[in-house]
Amino acid sequence: MTLHPPGSASTAAFLCIVSSVLASLIAAVGVATGSTRRAGAFALGLAVWLLLLSGYVASGVMQQPVPWVMLFLLTSNLAAIAAALSPLGGLLARELPLWALVGFQGFRLPLELVLHAWGEAGTIPMTMTWEGSNFDVISGIVALALAPASVRWHSAAWIANGVGLVLLLNVARVSVMSSPLPFAWEVEPPLTLAAHLPYALIVPVCVAGALLGHLVLSRALLERR
Repeated sequence: MTLHPPGSASTAAFLCIVSSVLASLIAAVGVATGSTRRAGAFALGLAVWLLLLSGYVASGVMQQPVPWVMLFLLTSNLAAIAAALSPLGGLLARELPLWALVGFQGFRLPLELVLHAWGEAGTIPMTMTWEGSNFDVISGIVALALAPASVRWHSAAWIANGVGLVLLLNVARVSVMSSPLPFAWEVEPPLTLAAHLPYALIVPVCVAGALLGHLVLSRALLERR
């Protein structure tokens, strides 16, 4: 699967967003556990996981979208679900303030700006932007707007979590339907980010990271009713 490479500025912005998400996750573990050692162990495990996934992408098997791309998407998101439901996910839900869990999703605002730039550059189809069927930019705006309010009102966190989760599910739908799959939409260019590094990191870091954040926030809200 070919990819028209985006500009260096948008690629650098993307890598900054990926780095900020990873740094936020590692910092969250450090705060929740109160241990830099555990945060370091988590960072090491995260690095190994991403190296394994990157090796999978670099091997070239993703050039055949069925079933390898679907397996990549499924594995990344199942890992996020498992982490959220694990004891570590429970610890994050108990120890982190709601405003931090809500505000974490704010990275989706700059990410959508990058995706829009990539759409205009012909790297991804416009279906993956707010001019098409992806409205996830709203999630980032809502998260940043309601994070301060969630300090006092749990309802603000519920709203941000609900909006973000619904829009994340829509992102998953649009991503699949924009990919070069037999049942997908006929779009040009098809979405092939998952088959190329470093752009494939959008799945295990940004998409799966957002899912992990929503599930941990859901646990936090349910435990603090």
